[in-house]
Amino acid sequence: MILVAVAVVLIALAGITYAVATGVGEHTPGQPAVGDAPPFSIAAFDGSSFDLAAHADGPVLLYFWASWCVPCRSEAPLIQRLWPEYQAKGYTFVGMNIWDTDSYARKFARDFELTFPVVRDPENKVYLDYGVETLPMAFLIRPGLQVERRYVGQLEEGDLRSMLDHLREPS
Repeated sequence: MILVAVAVVLIALAGITYAVATGVGEHTPGQPAVGDAPPFSIAAFDGSSFDLAAHADGPVLLYFWASWCVPCRSEAPLIQRLWPEYQAKGYTFVGMNIWDTDSYARKFARDFELTFPVVRDPENKVYLDYGVETLPMAFLIRPGLQVERRYVGQLEEGDLRSMLDHLREPS
């Protein structure tokens, strides 16, 4: 019995040591509801690289999703339908897959024929920097990479259009 207790304590100490050594807990989920959008550069599903800083001149819809998320599946067609219209107005949409496998994420993007940039956060850094705690979640970013709003939950067309159009207005 004593050996089991000692083994449990040693395993717990090893886990704590590993967590401290690898930086677990260094990223405290934030809520950039207002302020600078945390920068990121990440590989897109099409093989290109998506760098948020390259889109600083226009409004950005940053959308966090997963293939298993039921509301994400409901709103993916809406976001795809609006993408060409808002792209023509100088907007950037980017879908950030999190908490998912690469194969399921790619299948989701194919199934919904997503043509806007779709990326995956395999190192789990971007979602922590943005303070994502649930899905779906969207960030509406003004030109100059200033987060205007964080939206939690399923987007409806009227609300999304209103929020996107508001990004073009002077702050």
